[in-house]
Amino acid sequence: MLFAVLCTGPSMSQAVADSVRHLRVIAVNGTYELAPWAEAMASNDTSWWNKHPQAMQFAGRKFSGNRIKGVERIEHFESCICSGVLGLEVAKLMGATKIILLGADFHGSHYFGDYANGLANTTDTRRRMHAAQFKTWKRGNPMVSVFNCTEGSRLECFPCMSLTEALRD
Repeated sequence: MLFAVLCTGPSMSQAVADSVRHLRVIAVNGTYELAPWAEAMASNDTSWWNKHPQAMQFAGRKFSGNRIKGVERIEHFESCICSGVLGLEVAKLMGATKIILLGADFHGSHYFGDYANGLANTTDTRRRMHAAQFKTWKRGNPMVSVFNCTEGSRLECFPCMSLTEALRD
């Protein structure tokens, strides 16, 4: 079963979200605003939930590795893992066998720019930790194929291909 996971990198946009509207979609953090029709959203950061209380109004399922009222907790998932990896995990739990990863640039800021609400922007050190977490998830989930369709991405653990090519296959 094919899913798309929408991450928050600078390449994410309304057009990108709309291009996968016909798929089962997991929105990561603020991408639920671009894809309010997504089946689920994933945010593993308690601080993010606290700064975005309007996210609780999202109509789909909501997931975290932390205990947050009104959000489904993935028990075996560590609370320090990045939300993009949580998005992959949610897709897997919902039946994904193939995942198209979008907005996983691993450079720059976010599609909306830097956080201005007191949340921390991703440092290069943290980005390296996140890349290692994606790699660990890949090793632990060999039955799920993930294709990074983020043009210019620096995340190297998944094969890269264009979105057009991924949708054609």
